[in-house]
Amino acid sequence: MGEEHSAAKGVFILSVAGMVAKFISVFYSPILVSILDVDGFGIYSRTTEIFLFIYAITCMGAQPAVAKVVSELSALGNEEGAKKALRISRKFYIILGGGLGILMMILAIPLCNLFGIPDTAYGVMALGPCVLITCILSAYRGYMQGKGHMTQIAISQVIEQLINVILSLLCAYILVQVSLAAGNAGAQVGTSVGALFAMLYLIYSLDKKYSKEEEEIESLTNVRKVSEKKILRKIIMYSIPITLSTGMQNFGGLVDMVNVNSRLIFAGFDRRMADTLYGQLGMYKTLLSVPLVVITSIGTTTLPSIARSMVLNERREVKRKIAYAFKMAFSIAIPAAVGLSMLSELVYATLYNRTDGHKLMMIGAFILILYTTTQIQAVIMQSINKLYFILGTFMAGIVTKIIVNYIFVGIPGINIYGVLIGNVFWHLIPAILNHKKLCKIMRMKLSIPKLVIKPVIASIVMAGVIYLLKLPLNYVFEIISLSRVTAAPITIIIIAIGGIVYLYLMIVMGGIRKSDIQTISPKLIRIMPRFMRRKLR
Repeated sequence: MGEEHSAAKGVFILSVAGMVAKFISVFYSPILVSILDVDGFGIYSRTTEIFLFIYAITCMGAQPAVAKVVSELSALGNEEGAKKALRISRKFYIILGGGLGILMMILAIPLCNLFGIPDTAYGVMALGPCVLITCILSAYRGYMQGKGHMTQIAISQVIEQLINVILSLLCAYILVQVSLAAGNAGAQVGTSVGALFAMLYLIYSLDKKYSKEEEEIESLTNVRKVSEKKILRKIIMYSIPITLSTGMQNFGGLVDMVNVNSRLIFAGFDRRMADTLYGQLGMYKTLLSVPLVVITSIGTTTLPSIARSMVLNERREVKRKIAYAFKMAFSIAIPAAVGLSMLSELVYATLYNRTDGHKLMMIGAFILILYTTTQIQAVIMQSINKLYFILGTFMAGIVTKIIVNYIFVGIPGINIYGVLIGNVFWHLIPAILNHKKLCKIMRMKLSIPKLVIKPVIASIVMAGVIYLLKLPLNYVFEIISLSRVTAAPITIIIIAIGGIVYLYLMIVMGGIRKSDIQTISPKLIRIMPRFMRRKLR
């Protein structure tokens, strides 16, 4: 129960910090759209997709790999080995990140010309140093994750995002006067500087913690030492499949970048219109990533927790933690998908001061549930050492997405919506295959309908309430125009009412229990409305 308390608290801390960081990011996007315009934002989105893929194949696997090694060593009482894992991983990722960062800067112009996206070249070059910095940052975050120090990770995320947004907007505003390509490069500057400050904060925090941990290490004299070579081998052994599978998860964005524009042009759209449609896709992805912050937080705390139980051979505990992770994830993803779909037009008007492209969110919000499923499955598979299986399932999904994108985006009547069809297959295929494998390995019946039934019922009722609240708005917006000023207060009120309805129904049905809230913080119960407190069981 103590570990579950720690995990739930970790999810809460990371979710709050992640939402703060994402809140900053969500307001950053519409400001950037106003600076670069939608076609310029399309160029920015492509640059980001390239960086995310490079980031995924270099250091996205670093944090979970280091966390897994550190949590396993800590579970066996080997604190010196855990510290050694940080030192070794830091050296390894400095070499890897530095090499790929330099390569990225050298090859930016020829590769972007090859893909037919020359406007993104300067932006890609500007992100070169960021590969090195984020590699080192990921090693530090991996150590903190493995040790369960979620507060420090959370603070570093807020620092990173805050500096990133301020500096990127400033540089984009100055450089867009030169050209759209230069403005796009300016919009990438803050990414490196934000990551640098986040890394410096973690180094400072770790130096303070080291002095306390030295006393613990000195008292552990009977623990068998692990060689540097063995630790490095473990880090590489874990990081390669994790990195490749994470790369497959992010490769979908690169697929969109490479084949969507060419297929849109094939469908009869000119270059500027293709950029605009791709910009709308970027806006959709930005909004969809907001609830994914919480899902990522669940994954971050789940990985070391399950890995610890696996190394101690606590299979019953592993099964319980798997079910708990899915329960938490679906409780967030299902209402978020329903809310984003129903409020898409209002949310777009509030954040972007425009509604073009909102139908992408109205239709595509439900992909969030599939994405949540595969993300939690990936973390669990990594925790139980089935690293290469998920690589195979994600590869099957991405191959299907490439084919589906190619077919449907090229149809004029479907165009950019073909990406949504591709995304469904991209996540549905791995979700089915991973589920079957997980149940077989763990010899457990993981009933997805049983896990989702309460969130689905509560979300349907919430959707009904939102629909009734929206009915009068059709008449209101015939009189006054739909803009950021008119949409913002209405959106906030409807979200608040919808959230209260969902939370109340989940409490009444037992989907959320008193113990669930207490594991996060007993203070939350005290600030809840009395009508909710009375229903808690």
